Amino acid sequence: MPEFLPFIATRYNPSRVQLENVTSPPYDVISQEYRDLLYERDPHNIIRLEWNRDSDPYGTATRFFREWKKDGILRPDERPAFYVYRQIFRVPDGGEISRSGVIGRIKLSPYSEKEVLPHERTHAAPKQDRLALMEHLHANISPIFGLISDPSFFFDETLEIATAYAPLADVEESLPANGCIRHLIWRLPDETAENRISQLVSHSPVIIADGHHRYETAVEFHKRHPEIPGAEHMMMFLANLHAEGTVILPTHRLLFGLDNFNQYHLLRQLAARFELLPFHSREEGIAELERDESAVTLLEFPEDPRWMLVRDSNPQERDSLHLPASRLEEDILIPMAGMTRTQIDARSNLLYPHTVQEVDEIEESQLWNAVFYLRAVRPSEMQRVVEHGGFMPQKTTYFYPKLLTGLVMHEFGAQ
Repeated sequence: MPEFLPFIATRYNPSRVQLENVTSPPYDVISQEYRDLLYERDPHNIIRLEWNRDSDPYGTATRFFREWKKDGILRPDERPAFYVYRQIFRVPDGGEISRSGVIGRIKLSPYSEKEVLPHERTHAAPKQDRLALMEHLHANISPIFGLISDPSFFFDETLEIATAYAPLADVEESLPANGCIRHLIWRLPDETAENRISQLVSHSPVIIADGHHRYETAVEFHKRHPEIPGAEHMMMFLANLHAEGTVILPTHRLLFGLDNFNQYHLLRQLAARFELLPFHSREEGIAELERDESAVTLLEFPEDPRWMLVRDSNPQERDSLHLPASRLEEDILIPMAGMTRTQIDARSNLLYPHTVQEVDEIEESQLWNAVFYLRAVRPSEMQRVVEHGGFMPQKTTYFYPKLLTGLVMHEFGAQ
């Protein structure tokens, strides 16, 4: 079963930098404009390592990494440890929640060994980029996000031991759309707690929530370089999928740019296979989408009928492993809406908003064909699919909030 161990973290020296100015959201969720803003915020911002904008991005990142360690901007901790990480945040249209987990190093294994399990398939291009960065830095700059199943909550109770002490880091991350997320890091204080965490993780397969590309890249890197000490592990944040803080936001689909799209033709095809229920408002439709287990999607059109709930005609025949995002692709987008598998895989003619506000902003800025609203995947549903060897389409889960990059780093030579 999974081997999860403490490690010697490389961290920013708080006497030399302000963590608010040198940390960053994950590189793959920010725009080039936001990257430029991070560049201007501080000359030591972690974005210069994670997503360097120079003509030789990997070579420049390597130079910065070496210089910052030599100058004492970055420094290793004295001993191996687990790092308890808590995020305090507000969910969209909801109250305040906290998510707690622990950052350590997990031993790499192929998916076939079923110690670490994926929930979605990956594409080649992002892995090539991350592999090139790993070849240069020999380090994990940001943790990937994994989940274990601990309905007893012993895992969460063990983490609380660390929070009795002053945190190593306390960072307020301001969000582009107002609001903020508070990030706190503690060192787990004793060997007894460390051993308990390792034992608890060893009893549960780890499900990758975010970071499939980076995990597969790390497996490939270790395969190519078995001689590099420490490369058989990678840095991972683990949380309990049963905890309140395991928040998954819905990811909707907005269809645009299909010249041959006809909403009435689509409705006729849908009516032949599904039950259609019209609504007078989007709010009413989304509420029913969340409530009705037989619902596949809520459709929104530019013209009347504006909102139409699509649900199974025979709910008793519904496959619990075949979640709405898969149903939408296989039963509606490809056979009825004029999409092809190639277009979907290339993310052509589809945008993926997470909130109603994002949908409104897109609709105001361009011509669009239809919106397909989906309810959020429940952690238990994802667990069920994964443990049966299934996959979900990309852009099915959006774990919120994202982990902050730059709080801790894992150098392969430091165990």
